Amino acid sequence: MNRILIAFTVAYWSAVSTWAQTEVQELPLPRIALSQIGLLQTESHLQPASRILPDNPIPVLPSLQDGPAPCPFGDGKSCALLGGRAYFSDAFHMTEHDATWREAARNPAMLVGFALNLAATVADAEGTEACLHAHTCREGNPLFGSNPSRARGYATAIPLDVLGYAGLAVMKKRGQGNLAFGLLWGSTVAHMYFSAAGFTAARGAVSTHANSTKR
Repeated sequence: MNRILIAFTVAYWSAVSTWAQTEVQELPLPRIALSQIGLLQTESHLQPASRILPDNPIPVLPSLQDGPAPCPFGDGKSCALLGGRAYFSDAFHMTEHDATWREAARNPAMLVGFALNLAATVADAEGTEACLHAHTCREGNPLFGSNPSRARGYATAIPLDVLGYAGLAVMKKRGQGNLAFGLLWGSTVAHMYFSAAGFTAARGAVSTHANSTKR
């Protein structure tokens, strides 16, 4: 009899533990339906592997129809960008930088300036030669000597001019074209002044000699 009771007791506790494990397994756990899994897989395929960021914005320059970019009112007008001073466009590109001094020397304005200065140098040399021949003046530049010949005058003046032209071309290359042209124009005016003075002195000597001969 005792064996039968012990067998029933063991069977009872075994059934109770099995029922408890069944309840634990049937706890309400979150379940994912097959349709939701398919939707997640579709969305993952639609998304790009890496986001492509847009490029930096490119500034758009104003067109010619909008007027000049720095000063919209035009040449000779007041410009706020220049502090209220009048604006004048750089038609000959004198304030622009050049790659080499040779390219700067080929600027049309610089070429005209070089030609006029060379002509003024020749006129100065001829005027000096005329007044020296008339004995009405003396050469004041020590590089030429007190009484230089025509050949020595040209041999000294032309190389000096070429050296000066190279220096002015370097200034134009750096964007200082207006200053270079101003110095070139000043040298041209000085040569023309001395040329006129030399020819005037020589002509005065000729007139004096003619008057004395008539007397």
